[in-house]
Amino acid sequence: MARPSAAAGNPFAPRDYGRLETLSPRVHLWRNIVNSSVFVGERGIAVFDTQVNHALARRLRAHLERTFAKPILYAVNTHYHWDHTNGNAVFKEVGATIVASRRTAVAMVERAPRQKGFLASRGFDLGPDPLQPDVYAEDLARIDLGGLTIELVHGLDAETADPTIAWCAAERVAVAGDTVMTGSFPIFGQPSQREGLEDAGWLAALDQLRAFKPEAILPGHGPVARDAEMQLLERICRYFLDEVAKHRAAGRDLAETMRVMEDEMPAWLTRIPVVWGTPRYAILRAWAGLADLGQPGWQHVKPSAIPRDAAALTRAPRGDAAAWREAIAQVTEGGDVAGAVSLAEAACAAHPGSPELLTTLAATLIAASRGVESVLEKGDCFDAARAALDAALRIDPGYGPALLQLGQFFTMMAFRNGDDPRHGESLLEKASADPRLSRRQRAEVAFYRGIAARARGDELDAKRRFGEALAADAGYHPAMLATMG
Repeated sequence: MARPSAAAGNPFAPRDYGRLETLSPRVHLWRNIVNSSVFVGERGIAVFDTQVNHALARRLRAHLERTFAKPILYAVNTHYHWDHTNGNAVFKEVGATIVASRRTAVAMVERAPRQKGFLASRGFDLGPDPLQPDVYAEDLARIDLGGLTIELVHGLDAETADPTIAWCAAERVAVAGDTVMTGSFPIFGQPSQREGLEDAGWLAALDQLRAFKPEAILPGHGPVARDAEMQLLERICRYFLDEVAKHRAAGRDLAETMRVMEDEMPAWLTRIPVVWGTPRYAILRAWAGLADLGQPGWQHVKPSAIPRDAAALTRAPRGDAAAWREAIAQVTEGGDVAGAVSLAEAACAAHPGSPELLTTLAATLIAASRGVESVLEKGDCFDAARAALDAALRIDPGYGPALLQLGQFFTMMAFRNGDDPRHGESLLEKASADPRLSRRQRAEVAFYRGIAARARGDELDAKRRFGEALAADAGYHPAMLATMG
C-alpha cells in the first residue's frame, strides 16, 4: 500500500504515493502498491509496468520527467494483471511505445471480465480497460535506450502464463514482474483465474531467472530480490506444493487440508508479513492444481473471511428495528465483532425493508474488515457491505447514511491507493442533501471530503474541510488526527 509520510500510526496523514529507489544511475525501482522498474539511457527512459491506476501512473510519470528530463520512450507490461497495465494510457499520452507479448495482449482481453469482477468485489474502482500494446515484445526483442540495451525474454509460467522477463546485461539486472514477489507473503496467482502455483512450473521460472546470474532482480511487488529472497520464495513454493499433495494423497479433502496445515504451519512461514497473499491462498492455489474445482481459480471455494458467531443470536430482540440496532450496538461495544455481524444479518432478515438496518449491517462488516490481515481477504467484508448499502439505496435512493458509508468507502480506497476520489466525493455530496443526517454524520461528510482533497494533494481544501468537521462536532477524533498531518 501507499506509505504514510507523516506521523507514524496516523491513518489520515498525507501520503507519499511511491518512491524511487536507485540501484545505479541507470537503474531504478519505483516502489508502491505495485513496482515499476525504470531504466535510463542516453536517449530516454523505459518503464516496466505502469501502475494500478491513472493517478498513480501520472505521479510516476511526473517524477521521472522531473528527475531525468528525458523522454519516456517505452512502457512495457511484464504480464496482463491490471495493477501492471492500467497506467498504459498515461505513458502513451507522452509518446511512449506500449510493449507487451502476444500472450499478454490476448490475456488482457480474454481474462479481463473475471479479473474485473474479482477486483471490483475487493473494492477497486478500475476505470477503463488498459490500452493494448503498440508493439509485441517478441517482435521488438531488444530495447535500445542509447548506451543501454535491454533484452525482452519469453518467461516461463509462474504467477501467470504470460510473463515477459527483461534482462539488462550491462547492469546485471533482471526485471521479473510477478514471477518474483518479496517483503510479504506471495499472492501465487489471481484467485479468480487458473494460474500460479498449481505445479512445479514456478520453480522452473525461478531457475530461468537465476540462469542470467543477475546481481539484482526487480520484483513485481516488494524490495529488490537477491539470493536470500529467491531462496525464500523457492522454499515457500516447494513447501505448499509438497504439503498439499501429501495431504490429498492421504485422502483429506480441501477443508481438512486447510485446517491441518493452518494448525501446523511452521514458524518460518507465519513470520512472513501478510499484505495481499496468505498461507491459506497458497493452500487453495496448490489444491486447484490437483483437483477440478468446477471453474477457474479457487475464490468460489474459499471460506469467507467474514467473522460470524451464531451464539450472539440468543441476544436477538423481538422488537422493531430500533430494538435490533440497540442490541447490535451493545454487542459491538462489548468488542464482539463476529456477534455483531451475525446479529446485524439476522436484523436485516427480520426487517428486510429497513435501510437503517442494512446500513448498520454494512457498518458492522466494515468494522469486521479491520481484523482481517490480507487486503484481498478484507474484500469479503467489503463486498457484503456494498451489497447491503446497494440494497438500502434501492429502498430509499436518498438515504443519507447509506450514501455517506459508500462515499466513505470509495474515498478511503482512493486515499489509500492514490486513486482519483471523485466517485466517493459525488456520493458524499448526495449524502449531504439528506436532512436526516445527524450532527456527527455531517461531521463525517465534511471529514471525508477533506480526505478526498488530501488524496488529490490539495492540502488547503483538506484543512478547510477538516475544520468544517470539527465545527459540526468538536469531539470528532478522525478530524483531529487529520489536522495533525
